[in-house]
This record gives sequence, C-alpha cells and structure tokens, in this order.
Amino acid sequence: MVNFDKSKLFICAMMVARRNMLSHLSGFTVGTIPFHYLGGPIFQGKPKCIHFQSIVDRIKVKLATWKGGLLSIMGRIQLVKSIVCGMLVYSFHIYRWPVRLLKMLDKWIRNFNWSGDINTCKICTISWS
Repeated sequence: MVNFDKSKLFICAMMVARRNMLSHLSGFTVGTIPFHYLGGPIFQGKPKCIHFQSIVDRIKVKLATWKGGLLSIMGRIQLVKSIVCGMLVYSFHIYRWPVRLLKMLDKWIRNFNWSGDINTCKICTISWS
C-alpha cells in the first residue's frame, strides 16, 4: 500500500505542464530539494552549515536539557556516546560535515563531559607533588 500523503515526486529539468500531468496521474505531490529523509538532509551540491543546522540544534537542546551535574564524568561520557554519537553516525557516513560545525559540536560535548553544562568550560589541573 502506498501512502500518498507521505510520498512525493521529485523531478529535475522538466516542463511545468508535464510535471503537473505526472503529479496528477501518479497521485503524488511534487517535492523540492532540499528536504529531510530519516532525520538527515538530502540536498544538491557541497554540504554547507545550513544543511546540518537542524541536527546541530537538536543535539544542543539535548545536551542543554540533560542534568549533567547529577551524573559522574563517566555517566556523562556514556550518555554522549550512546545518544549524541548515534544521532550523528548516519549523516557522517553520507556527508563530509563542515569543520566549523564539528568544532562547535566538539566544544559542546567537551564542556558537557567536564562540567555538565555546554556553556561552561571547566579546566582540570593536576598537582605534581
């Protein structure tokens, strides 16, 4: 069974009349690129920060709402490894992310692991007596 509400027809270079005729005959609506599929962006051309911004925003919200101060460092690391890395693994296999976004995510994860908050940088010093 085909769900016509969830299905779209993607057509590249074609006359508008022919596109509308195909849409009418098939029952699908005409979709446009870029769009999201299985939580990841589908776009044409070189990956840009704007394409991955929705994923980055979801990760930031997750890290900011977790009560990291109530967990040990190992608890925070395990939480990040299981949840955040799982969100990223699919798109890392498909796309090469912009370095700027990767550095920002790395900073947030590092701050969360050490301090329990994405905006607080905690410096750990070791005494060599």
